[in-house]
Amino acid sequence: MAIGSTAREWVTPSTRPQHIDQLINGVDRYNPQNLEVLHQYIGQQLDHGGYDCLANLAILKLYQFNPDQFNYEVVVNILIKAMLSVPYPDFKLCLSLLGEAPLEMDATPLSHKGGKGGNANQAEQSEADGEKGAAAATTTKEASAADENKSYLAGNLNDALILRLAKLSSLLQSSRFRQFWSTLYDDEDFDDARQYTSNVARFEEDVRKIVMDTVASTFRRISEQRLASYLNLKVGEELRDFVASLEQDGWTFEDGKDKDGKTQSYVVAPATADNEIKAVVINEEIPFEQLSKLLSQAQPPALKSSNVTGPAGTTPSAASVATAAPAASD
Repeated sequence: MAIGSTAREWVTPSTRPQHIDQLINGVDRYNPQNLEVLHQYIGQQLDHGGYDCLANLAILKLYQFNPDQFNYEVVVNILIKAMLSVPYPDFKLCLSLLGEAPLEMDATPLSHKGGKGGNANQAEQSEADGEKGAAAATTTKEASAADENKSYLAGNLNDALILRLAKLSSLLQSSRFRQFWSTLYDDEDFDDARQYTSNVARFEEDVRKIVMDTVASTFRRISEQRLASYLNLKVGEELRDFVASLEQDGWTFEDGKDKDGKTQSYVVAPATADNEIKAVVINEEIPFEQLSKLLSQAQPPALKSSNVTGPAGTTPSAASVATAAPAASD
């Protein structure tokens, strides 16, 4: 897809209803009474696919102006949709509207299951200090429970679940696909993240699209085993069915030899400007008039001042200057 068309789709998605387009492109985008309409729209994105970054950013901006309207689940779903916009920085755009504090990956332990604030690490540390520490931990937990609603307000970037989503987004952005799948599906600490992603339509399909786009820009062909590990698919029928669904885009299979000379099946990516090597021959032609100007400008000033001029301002030939030189020396 061309860069221009991609930018247009980002600004005005084809799936955006007309009333949403009028809302976010006018002054009504700052009216908190329209939050319910925007909430319904993000629900449509979750249920039927599609993605509208500007509409989702409008929700987060309204939360900034109206922190009492902050909806935690909506924010999490917006971040999940933004996470799937790789390679674009939509996830960081959303985080920037959640508060001015920098997002520290180690600020809250990722093993904390509550996902509602940054006080859990203090409580867990206190519990390990004996009876006195246990009392302090209890006090901290009670205070955290009392302030539960406040912890949902915009600006809280130490939320454990948001930190987990930030880690997943970082893995996708850095193309660490194997680690992304293992972290999401094998790490018990990411149970809450799995619950949210399971409710997002076409989540796995969108992640695999990111994988295939990255592979196409990096490889001309890739082994079945390697690609299957990137896609979290099994080598064999599962992978072949997936690649067959992309055959119209130019993805095919071919047999080849590995470095040990053994026959191996490869997946061939469609040729792109990134993965296809072409010899480029550059011809540069310089007119003689421009070359003479260049040489005259490059002449040293001392040589210019020593030039001998002939009658009527003419410059004598090199031969005449050479013959005149001995006569002058006599």
